[in-house]
Amino acid sequence: MSKTVVFDASKEFIGNLVQGISEEHPDSLIVLAPFVGNVSVKAPANKGKYKGYHRFQLEICIPEDAIKGEGALSDFGAFAVMRLPKARVQEHLQKQEE
Repeated sequence: MSKTVVFDASKEFIGNLVQGISEEHPDSLIVLAPFVGNVSVKAPANKGKYKGYHRFQLEICIPEDAIKGEGALSDFGAFAVMRLPKARVQEHLQKQEE
C-alpha cells in the first residue's frame, strides 16, 4: 500500500499524473466517477497497520451498462482527488501564495 499523499496538488500535477497513467496503460481509459453512499471517516489509530493515518472508506459506482462482459472488474487502478478546508490542513503542507 502506497502511503504517499500530495497536498495542494496543482492541476498540472494531476494532469501529468493522469497522462502518465494513460501512457503506461494505453489499452485503458481514464474515468472520473463520484463517490456514492456513506463515507466513513476514521481518526488515526494508535497502533496497527493504519497508525497515524486518517482513513476514508467509500464506494465508487460505475454504471452496469458502461462495462462489457459479465462479472466484476478486477483490473483497474484508482486514486482520489479530495477537497479539504485549508483551515484544517497544516500550514507547511500548503503552497505559499506569492
